[in-house]
Amino acid sequence: MITLKDIAEEAGVSIMTVSRVMNGNTTKVSEKTAVKIKEIAAKRGYVPNSSARALAAKSSRLIALLMLTHGDGNPLEDSYHAIFLGEVTRYVQEKGYFLILRYVSDYKDVTYSLRSWNVEGAIFVGAFDSVMSEILTANKIPLVFTDSYSPITQITNVGIDDYKGGVLAAEYFIKNGHTDLAFISPEITQKNGVVEQRLMGFQDTLSKHGCPLRKEYIFPFHDPVNDPTLARKLKPLLSKVTGLFVTADQIAFSLIEGFKKYDIHVPQDVSVIGFDDFPLSRQITPPLTTIRQDIIQKAKTVTSQLFLQLENKDARTQKITLDVALVERASVKDLNFTD
Repeated sequence: MITLKDIAEEAGVSIMTVSRVMNGNTTKVSEKTAVKIKEIAAKRGYVPNSSARALAAKSSRLIALLMLTHGDGNPLEDSYHAIFLGEVTRYVQEKGYFLILRYVSDYKDVTYSLRSWNVEGAIFVGAFDSVMSEILTANKIPLVFTDSYSPITQITNVGIDDYKGGVLAAEYFIKNGHTDLAFISPEITQKNGVVEQRLMGFQDTLSKHGCPLRKEYIFPFHDPVNDPTLARKLKPLLSKVTGLFVTADQIAFSLIEGFKKYDIHVPQDVSVIGFDDFPLSRQITPPLTTIRQDIIQKAKTVTSQLFLQLENKDARTQKITLDVALVERASVKDLNFTD
């Protein structure tokens, strides 16, 4: 069995350095060295001593949930992740298993995390499409992905109809007399991913109705939820558009509150449609019109698909798409009726 000493010799570093990296402590190690160590460990199939007992056991009863992160932010500050994790935890516990949550930044972390604890299955939250092949090749356990648009067919994925969400938002704006619209989202980091699908649905529908979305009215921001200047940045836009399709409720909340500082009110001065239908959508002023995805049903479906594979090794992979619906509240002004 490969040891820390073997990795240290190949990497040209001390055993202590390898130990730090393998335990997630990279404060005294350069990023280049840490990456090298992880690559060697993954290549040679290193499994920590701490998991040796689990490897010898018939069943570890451990499920991993791997959440892709970018930067230093806390993913669980996002209501979507918090609700999803809470429901997955509930279902996993009902099955008599234990859930390990692990934040990962690349697929090398994925392989190491899964081997470290001898997990029996894993759920992936985030855009892992670009490294899907590597994940499948390196990890021969039941895996379920969420919101993937990967063309790879040998995976089980549970997502929603993001394109339809964009269609519903556009149709509702048009129904209420809005033709000058803007699209507000996080950065589009992945081609044919969740955000791009929502944009495509929105664009295609507006074009079909003869009011195409102008390119300069598409605003992807690096971290819109935590950007205190977001409302100020979008303020000049409001003289040109009457409505904003915001691809996450959390961003919409920030915008609505931010606009109030400039005496801009929703829907009197600008209309807003969100996406997700978090509980706060019903409680803010005004209550938010939004595209609803059933996060609880998604969590239940993801977990049931994972246990289906655990209980039946011959279970077929599936790509499941859950429906979305528009929830009408009070954040869109009807321009068909003027005072």
